[in-house]
Amino acid sequence: MNQSLTIDNEQATVGVITKGGCITSYRLKTNDGFFDVLKSFGQRNKASFPLIPYSNRIKNGCFVFEGKKYQLPLNFGDHPHSIHGVGWQEEWSVKNHEEDSITLELTHDGTVWPFPFKATQTVKLSGADLYNEIQLTNLSTTSMPAGLGMHPYFPRHGTAILTADVGEVWKTDDTCLPLEKISCPPNWNLTSGAMVDELHCDNQFDPWTGTALINWPDKSASVTLTSSEDLNRLVVYAPRDEEFFCIEPTSHITDAFNFAFQGRPQQETGIRILEPEETWTVWMELLPKHHL
Repeated sequence: MNQSLTIDNEQATVGVITKGGCITSYRLKTNDGFFDVLKSFGQRNKASFPLIPYSNRIKNGCFVFEGKKYQLPLNFGDHPHSIHGVGWQEEWSVKNHEEDSITLELTHDGTVWPFPFKATQTVKLSGADLYNEIQLTNLSTTSMPAGLGMHPYFPRHGTAILTADVGEVWKTDDTCLPLEKISCPPNWNLTSGAMVDELHCDNQFDPWTGTALINWPDKSASVTLTSSEDLNRLVVYAPRDEEFFCIEPTSHITDAFNFAFQGRPQQETGIRILEPEETWTVWMELLPKHHL
């Protein structure tokens, strides 16, 4: 049963639901009311959700690992690939709810994803700053391939400028599968700061140093996103004519399991192999500033 939870202090408030383990809102308290750092989107009221145990797409929902072929459900309408793992579509349980933090837990039985696992997610407020951590533990008796990430949605608030230290980006086909990595073209030069309205992209920048800055000059506000060392690739989804955009810290390239099967090295794919009972932890932090 889907539950709605809240953490709140004098500077900010955060909403979480157990369906999908989603953050539903993250708002600063201002003299004029509230300022939305994240934007809710979609039927499940998602402002951010965990990417477990992989991010982005697996081609046709099919991959081979240690000589065995696996077929995943196609889990996103008529899209031809499996997308974003299983955590965002399953019911999490509440492990802990304190004044400044919420911890959710998901135990997956190895049906949709063919390896059983346990995931734990913590959402914590410290003043106005939001910390989001996810842990993944392999409950299988065999090794398990894995990738992790987060999928936050940000409002445009009029003009938004994205700055991130990246130099290369993956060109994709019309289903967002990677084709080749190229130097960032001038319109995707995030290093110098790019207008989000002009990006029109759904692409992965690789590698990334783990820090990105969003400026909203129309609102005299900004937020810095930082992430753990393993989340060293950045997906930027900036669709045309929408009020939101996404910057997603991820650990691996899109369709990484199939790239690994083709012999690409781990350093290139970002795939992590978890042994039985091994736990992997990653995090993202949002550090906002707003001139009240």
